[in-house]
Amino acid sequence: MNKMTWLDLYTFLNEKANSIKSIGTFDWNRPVLVHDADTGDEFMCDTYYVTDNRGDDRLVLITNIEKIFEENT
Repeated sequence: MNKMTWLDLYTFLNEKANSIKSIGTFDWNRPVLVHDADTGDEFMCDTYYVTDNRGDDRLVLITNIEKIFEENT
């Protein structure tokens, strides 16, 4: 299975946004959802920077972000 890169995601969204055939066919104001192919569950998500154990930041799509804030309070 190929792993999607941020460039792949950007290219897909850029083509969709700039294709004359797609104008008016996609609601850009809807929430971004992550779909679990195994269960069919869908979760709203946001972008977030996560710092790994080496101190490197990674941009990720994150679900259940409220858990991070609960753990830090």
